Amino acid sequence: MRGSSTVRTYASFTVGENAFFEHAISAKDVRAFADISGDHNELHTDAAYAKTTQFKEIVVHGMYLGVLVSRLVGMQLPGKYCLLVKETLEFKKPVHVGQSVRVSGTIAHKTDAAQLLEISVVIKRGDEIVAEGSVLTKVLI
Repeated sequence: MRGSSTVRTYASFTVGENAFFEHAISAKDVRAFADISGDHNELHTDAAYAKTTQFKEIVVHGMYLGVLVSRLVGMQLPGKYCLLVKETLEFKKPVHVGQSVRVSGTIAHKTDAAQLLEISVVIKRGDEIVAEGSVLTKVLI
């Protein structure tokens, strides 16, 4: 997904506001992430090895899911003119190549003095939560 990110001022955001997108994870995504990150662990890159593990197939890097959170923050909530300050994620279930995830965020708290938004994040595969956490982002306008 390419395009313009949302442009809004800090004052326009309200607690409880949310945004989401869905993304189908491809083998190409996983290979590109392995190349960019340098994490070529066989669990993420070698189907024959992954088959010998408890997961039985390649597991998408957890931090790839973190990158999708960055996409949510940078493009939608809050969007343009934001700076990601902190991100925490707890990985609950593995995600595999070919699966789709829904990345959603909800504004949980605003700190007016610093123009910070705390956003609760949930990543689901169907009805299952595969990761959850929060981000702290500064809105620059």
